[in-house]
Amino acid sequence: MKTLVELANKARELSGVRIYKKNVEAVLSAVLKSGDFWEIVDMSDLPVPAASGIVNVLVEEGILFVDDEENIRLTQKGFDLVRELGIEPFTDYTCKACEGRGIPFYADIELYREFLQLTKDRPKAIRDYDQGSVTPETTIARVLFIDSRGDLRNKDIIVLGAEDDLTGLAIALTRKARSVLIIDIDKRLIDFDNRIFKEFGIDNAEARVWDLRNPFPKDMLGKFDVFVSDPPETLPAFRAFIGRGIATLREEGGVGYFGLTLRDSSVFRWRDFQISLTSEFGAAITDIVQDFNHYITWDYHKETKAAELAPVKREPKTIWYKSSWYRVEVLPGFKRWNEAISDDVFYLDEEGSTT
Repeated sequence: MKTLVELANKARELSGVRIYKKNVEAVLSAVLKSGDFWEIVDMSDLPVPAASGIVNVLVEEGILFVDDEENIRLTQKGFDLVRELGIEPFTDYTCKACEGRGIPFYADIELYREFLQLTKDRPKAIRDYDQGSVTPETTIARVLFIDSRGDLRNKDIIVLGAEDDLTGLAIALTRKARSVLIIDIDKRLIDFDNRIFKEFGIDNAEARVWDLRNPFPKDMLGKFDVFVSDPPETLPAFRAFIGRGIATLREEGGVGYFGLTLRDSSVFRWRDFQISLTSEFGAAITDIVQDFNHYITWDYHKETKAAELAPVKREPKTIWYKSSWYRVEVLPGFKRWNEAISDDVFYLDEEGSTT
């Protein structure tokens, strides 16, 4: 029987993404818990191409099989392997009340109810801009998290390219920020926000259409205390979203919030992102809350590379796409980055698959 290292190497050759022994262990542990491929992706914390590559190799090696209902199961050979290696089923001790965030959305139940009521007819996520909406509970928990860190009240806040989650709207609805500016490429979302601001007399918030591949005008640089974003997870996109966010910060001590997944990025990519944050931009990472952001499966899932790569055709039944919530703080000497982005590979690369 091949070793886990050999299986990882074979999966890496098949998928074209970086995979190592620990990833194969994680998939086997997840299979002991669930036969649903999308739950296996969630539990193993892997990009879809990596999880798919591992499952396909394990099927080829007779360690796994796919049953008639498209559940992924261990063969007897697979059971012998996990027993020999001492691999146990995935264990989850996540708090069910706060869904592991440490911030229960119902701590401000009136804000939650108002947000739900106002967003019933929100624009749906579309593929053109790599959109995917988080749950309303996630959006409200984000706002409460920001408030708990002292980054909401009487602050000038900019939300960049993340308004498919309507986080900027939720921030504005608290009436606690000094000002809120929302920028996004999708005019549907901008019009939606501005309509609500007008109807409810929220005169310290506005939304503008903007493509983050383009540099900001000078009047937007160094004007804000806090930025919020949700970048696509290629390096060019990360630089465009987070670099421009940092460029808007007024001074040292300015703060940024954003999500990063292990569904469209590997830990190798996270290292690249973190090096860029700390070495290039001069920021410190103060918080990473694993799986804080829960995404509703988007209507265009069937059209994605993830659906094409999956070893099963069955669609996700539960929330499987999650991202970690980052908070960063810029230090003395931080760098404002505001260059044009011309890279054609903006939303998708070898690790990304959900666009």
